[in-house]
Amino acid sequence: MADPWSFWSPSAPARSEFREQSSLFIGCLSPAASEDEAGLFLRSLRREFHDATHHCWAYRLGWTEGLRSRCSDDGEPSRTAGAPILAALESRDVSDACLVVVRYFGGVKLGTGGLARAYRRAAVAALEAADLEARTLWEDWLVSLPYAAQGALRRAAVAARVELGDAIYDELLTYTARVPLGSADRFSAALRELSEAWKGGVAWRSK
Repeated sequence: MADPWSFWSPSAPARSEFREQSSLFIGCLSPAASEDEAGLFLRSLRREFHDATHHCWAYRLGWTEGLRSRCSDDGEPSRTAGAPILAALESRDVSDACLVVVRYFGGVKLGTGGLARAYRRAAVAALEAADLEARTLWEDWLVSLPYAAQGALRRAAVAARVELGDAIYDELLTYTARVPLGSADRFSAALRELSEAWKGGVAWRSK
C-alpha cells in the first residue's frame, strides 16, 4: 500500500487449504484487534482441529510505531512455520489480524526448505481468500472558526480527505474533524492560511 499511514485488515475470517506430499495445510485468517482476540482465535482452532499435528501462527497488531507482532513454530523446526506466516502478513501490509496454519502430517518429511515454502503458501492462500479492507490511521481534531469561514474549511477538508463531524454553534463555529495522519500536514497548512486570512480567528487542536 502506497500510503504509509494505511494498512489492510481482514473484514471476516477466511480459510484455504492444500496438500503437500500427503500433509494437509489449512490456512485460517481472522481479524484480531488485540492479543486477547488473537489468542481466542488460536484456541478455537486448537479445539476444532484438536487432532492436528501443528497449529503454527503469527499475528500483527496496530501500525507504524505501535505495530506489534509475534509468531510460533509450534514444534516445527525453528523458523520454518511462524516466520513464513508472519512474512506473508508483512508482504501484504496486513495488520490487526491473526493467521494460523494447521498441519496434519502425512508421513513424508518435507525438509526445512519445503516446510517453509508450504507454510508460506498456506498463509498466502488464506490471505488471497480473504476480503481485505483498507484502514487508515487518523485522529480527532477540534477546529474553531468564524461562521463565514466554514465554506473555506469544507473545501480544505475535502482536499485533505478530512471528515467534518458535528458542529458546536457558539460565538465561533467548532467542528470535530477526523484527520488521516497522512493528511495532517496538508490540513494544518490549509488551516494556517485560513487563520491568516481571518486575522487569527481560526484555531485547532487534537482532542
